[in-house]
Amino acid sequence: MSALFRRKSSKTPPPEPPPELPDILTDAAGSDGSATVYVTGDRAKDTDRIRMLVDSLQEVSTADDPTTLLDAMVDRAVKTVGAERGLLFVADEEGRPVLRVGRDAKGNDLPRSVAFSTQVVTSVFGGGDSICQKTDDSGDFDPSQSMLNLAIRAVMCVPLMAQEERLGVMYVDQRASTLSFDKADLRFFQAFADIMAIAWMNRRRMEQAVEQKRLEQDLDIARTIQTNLLPEKPLRVDGYSLVGRVIPADATGGDYFDFFKTRDDHLAMAVGDVSGHGSGAALVMAAARAYVRSFSQFESSPGIVMRRVNRHLAEDTQDHVFMSMFLCILDPNTREFHYVNAGHPGPILMHANGETEDFKGTGIALAVTDEVDYDDNGPWKLDPGDTVIMFSDGLTELRRDDEWYGRERVLESVRKHSGGTAEDMLEGMFKDALAWGRHEPEHADDLTIAILRADV
Repeated sequence: MSALFRRKSSKTPPPEPPPELPDILTDAAGSDGSATVYVTGDRAKDTDRIRMLVDSLQEVSTADDPTTLLDAMVDRAVKTVGAERGLLFVADEEGRPVLRVGRDAKGNDLPRSVAFSTQVVTSVFGGGDSICQKTDDSGDFDPSQSMLNLAIRAVMCVPLMAQEERLGVMYVDQRASTLSFDKADLRFFQAFADIMAIAWMNRRRMEQAVEQKRLEQDLDIARTIQTNLLPEKPLRVDGYSLVGRVIPADATGGDYFDFFKTRDDHLAMAVGDVSGHGSGAALVMAAARAYVRSFSQFESSPGIVMRRVNRHLAEDTQDHVFMSMFLCILDPNTREFHYVNAGHPGPILMHANGETEDFKGTGIALAVTDEVDYDDNGPWKLDPGDTVIMFSDGLTELRRDDEWYGRERVLESVRKHSGGTAEDMLEGMFKDALAWGRHEPEHADDLTIAILRADV
């Protein structure tokens, strides 16, 4: 049983040693090189302060949200050290201290313009030691000029540190002439701040874990939706095969391919690439797909379709978001097709005899500006055995060390697999590219390949 609770005896007991306190309640930087307990030696006062620390930790740990947590931290700071005001500062975007919470002794919010000793806060926030200053005649501490100007009698300011991360600083002051702070108060206030910082850090980590879980759930939903928007299987119609695949760099990506029959039995095929990747790019991709499919049902001109898609995307997206796209529409009866290339890497046309041609660009990327004239390029003839190979820049810009995969390697892969079916060529091209980039732990951009082949 602890000596603190030992029954009284008729014999005079030997002097009791001071109670053992947690490490966080000691000052290891004592002037004599020993650990100096922050308490005064008064058992009742010591026990009361320890109880205040425990009560403070319990109160802030049950806070419902981050705002309530920080308010409770400041309220408890004011109460535990007997201050009139408490302020908590965090870093702004430029790393300067900015007031996050200000409270008085009654738990009322202080205005953001509240005056305080900026010199003290700036010193501690910038990495300095804890500060205790007062304006009495003891000579222990020197007041700052701002304290004198604001009639502040005493002030303490300590860093909020958790696992070597400076979360902010906590500041308390008072004007009452009968009250002041001393070195023991500063040590106690620092111990209080250390405990509060741990509670704050734990709450942040818990919130981050919850947010990460929510983001993962959102990405799962977005991934499912995006996967359902891509063609599920190859399309074979009227002697043509259309196949494609996207391998996203993230859980969701901004690359897009699609093929479908239009109302007049033409075949439309598109490949696109939204700037960036992730859920935002996936949403733009979904919108573009919907516009292309809708407008292609009423227009056989890819230029007119692209102009309408561009106008809508420019209205829907922010200024920094754009999308490249290649769109071709084929008339199976005449074997002729027209295309528009809005800033997309030029697809390759491989003839049955092995000769290749490149499709050049015909306009800028989508959503750069709302009014762009995209002109049809063509007609091009697609004879039996001819193949159109479309891809995103994630393929040509696949990196291994400091080298790009490049267009020439794409051409080599196309020739290598030209004797097989459209599916064989698709599988072979992906296999070649990913095998070449084997030294990269992951590709930095979405990889997309789509193929339109006139069957022999």
